[in-house]
Amino acid sequence: MESTRGPERRGEPRGAARKAALLAGLAVLLGGSALVACAAAPPRLHPVFPERPVAEKPKGKILFVLSAAREQTLDDSSKRATGTFLGEFYEPYLALTGAGHEVVFTTEGGAVPAIDPESLDEKYWEDGALRARAQHFVERAPQVRAPLSLKQARAAADAFDGIVVPGGQGVMVDLLDNADLHALLAHFAAKHQPVGLICHAPAVLTRMRQPNPLSRRTVTSVSSLEELYIETFVMGAEAQVRNIGEQLEDHGYEHEAAFPGSAHALRDCNLVTSQNPFSTGRFSALYLEAVADYRRGARCARRERP
Repeated sequence: MESTRGPERRGEPRGAARKAALLAGLAVLLGGSALVACAAAPPRLHPVFPERPVAEKPKGKILFVLSAAREQTLDDSSKRATGTFLGEFYEPYLALTGAGHEVVFTTEGGAVPAIDPESLDEKYWEDGALRARAQHFVERAPQVRAPLSLKQARAAADAFDGIVVPGGQGVMVDLLDNADLHALLAHFAAKHQPVGLICHAPAVLTRMRQPNPLSRRTVTSVSSLEELYIETFVMGAEAQVRNIGEQLEDHGYEHEAAFPGSAHALRDCNLVTSQNPFSTGRFSALYLEAVADYRRGARCARRERP
């Protein structure tokens, strides 16, 4: 398990730190040590159920917040196409709708969501037919082509039972500092409703006003090595906002990440986070657990840490 803490990193020049991290990561992977596990920190909160069983809430609507940003400016002022990572929204969408939940989409300003071209690469898909269905869905589905605006979603927040924010670099453009999204996340968290943040989306937690109902939770997100790989081999330059795991720790969160490309997701009561596009199956399972607990009346209580 990768720890994002480390005073030695802060003391190194940025270029040297990037090179050292890349070499260290490659050495670990090539040496076969990626299978070594470590003890994960326990969740900060845990679900507590009513002493007497209560009637299970009916299956409600889940709000999916997608990025509509089609372009990203990198640290060297170059630009690249961006958006939501296709599999990170379509696979959880299938899991939730398959379990009988209605999904409603929202974007900033009600704009048509953008899909990151990188997310169409076959390496992110075990099944080419699934990728084709996902592309057809985002190109044709009326609920995707005409989403709610975030302001509309915020006004109707009580109509939803939970929220999911898929990843992709587009999140860093139009959602990172979005006040309506921040308000929605705080609203759902305060009501003990499930909140799902995928890959880059946990970065939003670092921009929310502190404290809030999600403060100081145990989370995962895209790892520093994965950021470095993306910047080196996909983007060709550093992102303007990076080192997400370190930023989360600086804001009081317990951040953990598995080795690059591993399927890794964490649940801290009603907050579910995942690391990368290969983690959507695990994310979906944990999120459905959180939804089921909410429907059974669970509330989140503080777990005492040693």
